[in-house]
Amino acid sequence: MSPFPLLTLRILSPDGINIERTGLYEVSVPLADGGSIGIKPGHAPLIAETVQGAVKFRSESGKNSIDLLPGVLDIRDNTVIILSAGEIMQDANFAGEKTPIKLERIMQTLVNKLEPKDASRKSQNWHG
Repeated sequence: MSPFPLLTLRILSPDGINIERTGLYEVSVPLADGGSIGIKPGHAPLIAETVQGAVKFRSESGKNSIDLLPGVLDIRDNTVIILSAGEIMQDANFAGEKTPIKLERIMQTLVNKLEPKDASRKSQNWHG
């Protein structure tokens, strides 16, 4: 048994995909650098760009996955948040209906969600 709490996975998108899974032992996410990252409880904080592909996760009940469009990954405090342009539709008849959202819009959404709610704290300047 891990000395750390288990992971929580949240997948958010402008398309309305709002998935939350708790009690996960590990999550694997495809990254823009060509590899994938395996995330286990106690992982260091990280923000990274994701690519289209399968996000895999494992819990006590077994292994599962969801195919997502590109987006942004945020890891902190045993919570894995993926802001994605949407889920890849499995039915080829509908595959053309979803239009990927620009990565800049996804990044801004992530920044907005992660900004402190306490107005007395200054926001970091992400543009240098």
